[in-house]
Amino acid sequence: MLEQHATELLRHTVEETFPLAREVMTLDARQYTCPERFAQEKQQIFSRVPLVLAASCELRKPGDFKTVEVAGIPVLLVRNREGTVHALLNACTHRGAAVASGCGSAARFTCPYHGWTFAQDGDLVGIASSTDFGAVDKTALAMKRFPVTERAGLIWVILDPDSSHDPADMLGGIDELVAGFGFAGWNHIESRTMHGPNWKLTFDAHLEFYHVPVLHRETFGPERSNRAFYFSQGPHQRVVAPRGRPGDTAKDDLYALGRLPAADEPFDPLLVGEWILFPGASINTFYLNGQRGVLLSIVLPGPDVGTSTTTQTFLAETPPDEVTRAAMEELCTFLARVVGDEDLPTSALQQKALATGLLEHVRFGQNEGGLQHFHRWLDDLLKADDAELAALLAEPCPQR
Repeated sequence: MLEQHATELLRHTVEETFPLAREVMTLDARQYTCPERFAQEKQQIFSRVPLVLAASCELRKPGDFKTVEVAGIPVLLVRNREGTVHALLNACTHRGAAVASGCGSAARFTCPYHGWTFAQDGDLVGIASSTDFGAVDKTALAMKRFPVTERAGLIWVILDPDSSHDPADMLGGIDELVAGFGFAGWNHIESRTMHGPNWKLTFDAHLEFYHVPVLHRETFGPERSNRAFYFSQGPHQRVVAPRGRPGDTAKDDLYALGRLPAADEPFDPLLVGEWILFPGASINTFYLNGQRGVLLSIVLPGPDVGTSTTTQTFLAETPPDEVTRAAMEELCTFLARVVGDEDLPTSALQQKALATGLLEHVRFGQNEGGLQHFHRWLDDLLKADDAELAALLAEPCPQR
């Protein structure tokens, strides 16, 4: 599949052609502001679809943990002594207090409210003043566990403890396509989280390059292409600029290579572009001092329709030296500014305008095929019942 995408990109480059979507798509603007629609998305999307919540290397050692919140659901990710990752509801089964915050390493998790203690897999192992508390069945009071899998160096979670689905069976092959990065052995540089408006308004900016030379003219420059090629794998996508980045001689520049890489050459050009992992994660590659890194962006809904978080996680393929780490940290700051000072404020103004109800529709052009694909998949999954969900997600679908 990667070779097929690369061949098509090179063909369009030689022929100077550019594919467009069949028509302009019109979307009801209330889909960004309607609380009832958002409640459906939480139930039908974020409680049923495997979500990328972390890179494996963020939890490199046994005991490493990370907390996140998705649509108001507090989640604790932790790697146990055997190396298995668990995804738990971050709530003590006594009275619901969070047992962890932020990220770090812990052999056990002790509730800060009353001192109940839980193992790395969520089992309840200790009750403070247990004689005074009274007899309870500790085996029945483990923390809620969510289905979780590690694939392609990423941690995927279904946020329904009662889901009958294995998230590994619902990836539709996207894990195999991004496996070429080899993220499991990479290095976590830093993470930062920013707050924004509706999650779809926030994530829409990842799905087209039409805005780049306009909104980002001061940061990326007006010479950037506003076009994009789109390749789909089920609900997932890859967004690729139609020519090499100006002045960029990175190892993943397929256009500079002008052909498929040979078997003994770096695999990087086949991974070019921005990878969109449905419903809200993206992967962008960068090179500094010859070392490869990626920006893993995860957009998650907040507790209500008008809130979201964007977490930027920066990973390096090899442990960077002091100079390269400094350059990576500088790039991290720059990219946070692009999103925090340009993308998110713009999305917030969109949210304010759409919330008035005076704009009835938004439109996605023929040059915004990724947005069309994404929103059609959202609609399809909202209508899909649980019996057909796994088959719908697991079967790679042609581009619509």
